[in-house]
Amino acid sequence: MKIRSIVQTLAVVTFAGSTLTACGPTKVAQCNALSSQINKASGLGKKFEEVGKEMSPQGGKVKTIEDFRKVSKQGSEKVKTLVGELDGFVTSVKAVDLKDEKLVGYRDRAATIYSGASKSLTEIADILGKFTTVEANEAGKKLIESSLKDLQKSAAALETIDKDEKAVATEFNTYCGVEKK
Repeated sequence: MKIRSIVQTLAVVTFAGSTLTACGPTKVAQCNALSSQINKASGLGKKFEEVGKEMSPQGGKVKTIEDFRKVSKQGSEKVKTLVGELDGFVTSVKAVDLKDEKLVGYRDRAATIYSGASKSLTEIADILGKFTTVEANEAGKKLIESSLKDLQKSAAALETIDKDEKAVATEFNTYCGVEKK
């Protein structure tokens, strides 16, 4: 009789355990997991702002073509380094395990947005890289003029990306019940 009681108890416990594990993580836990990962973007954003603040005064000190090349090289290298961090961030966002389909959608949209930012920033870094060999002649002038248009396109794409990021963040916060303070 005792064995039968133990078997029945084990059956009940096993059933309860399978019911709990079948539910998976709660919406709140999934929201928190995704939010925790996405919030790391603010640290990257601050790093990009710091590079911009650091490079801006240097641009004002450019007096010669050599100065221009040097500042362009520094800017290109710094942006490429941060793009590498951004790409790692995108990978970690994509790796957040979610079951809730809406959250999967937010995760995937966020990853797409950050991948777009990476692409635009890579374009900017590449343009700055072209400037490291520019000559003070007509060909150099044409390169700078044509590159300026490309820089403007990349900057405009980043503005659109910023708006898209804010829209996804607002939707995510509403869905997850996050209140702004």
